[in-house]
Amino acid sequence: MDYRAFLGKGKGGGGGGDPVVLPYFGGTRVDAVDRRLRVEATIEPGWWQFRIDGRTAVPIALAEPGDLAGCPAVRGHWAEGWLFGGGGALDRIALPPAEEPAPLARCVARRWPSGDVLLDAIDFEDDAELEARAALEQRRPLGEVRGVVPSLRAAFGFALAAAVARELGVTVAPHEVADRVLELAELGRPGVVVLLQRHAERAPARGPAHRGGDGAAATRPRDRRGDPRERIDAALDAAGARMVGCRRLDARSVEVRFDVDGTRIICVADSYDLQILDAGVCLDGSDRELTIDSLPSVIREAIATHQLNITRHG
Repeated sequence: MDYRAFLGKGKGGGGGGDPVVLPYFGGTRVDAVDRRLRVEATIEPGWWQFRIDGRTAVPIALAEPGDLAGCPAVRGHWAEGWLFGGGGALDRIALPPAEEPAPLARCVARRWPSGDVLLDAIDFEDDAELEARAALEQRRPLGEVRGVVPSLRAAFGFALAAAVARELGVTVAPHEVADRVLELAELGRPGVVVLLQRHAERAPARGPAHRGGDGAAATRPRDRRGDPRERIDAALDAAGARMVGCRRLDARSVEVRFDVDGTRIICVADSYDLQILDAGVCLDGSDRELTIDSLPSVIREAIATHQLNITRHG
């Protein structure tokens, strides 16, 4: 079934007519097949039935997920809400499914036109998944389990790290250890504890002052007018990130939850000029040299250079 079929009259959420069902991921926008629509109401992420009024999507009620069969497939193994694919591919499942897959389940997801990935189905498993799951429960290395494909090995490595981190009372995100997941898969609990301790001691990501050049000047705060929620959402959208939530902390500061390539960050920003007060990641004291506009690029650089150390997990 073509996924356009559940968007109303084959118009991809186009205007007027019957309500349409779309996945809402947060922020002030929702993506239909052919265009982006404004969402002015404050609603929770999920599948919603919308009434289209010009360029605005008016939420009516939560809805059952639509048929995603026409969207491109993304295959891999499930671990802690992420899909680990071959070749180091890593995608966050944008909306939690009603029933969470078993750890290391082999899954099929679908990529929505916005680029977000939604879980579609659970594939049949073989002995490799079953044996890997048993090893995970026992916190032992993947070791001699046969028939382990790269995506399963990567998912196992992160699932083991996440489980041990919970036991230690800490949190770890996939992009913080993405360069070590294959190594993690070959460590039991004692080795993972050591690696997590080393991760906590990693050098912080570099803010503008540590890059040289005129990076700091390029991110100099400026006064901005209008609704802080809309301005923050627009700034993050222009930077290729997505605002998930925004709440006022006091007369001048707001807490912002946002996604950068699937990684959830919580930062605190000045609601007037959007200067960062607390980046939510370790920047060695450079937080205030950034604004909401520039923070996503710094996080991406930290991911690419394996220096990401999240201090405010979302």
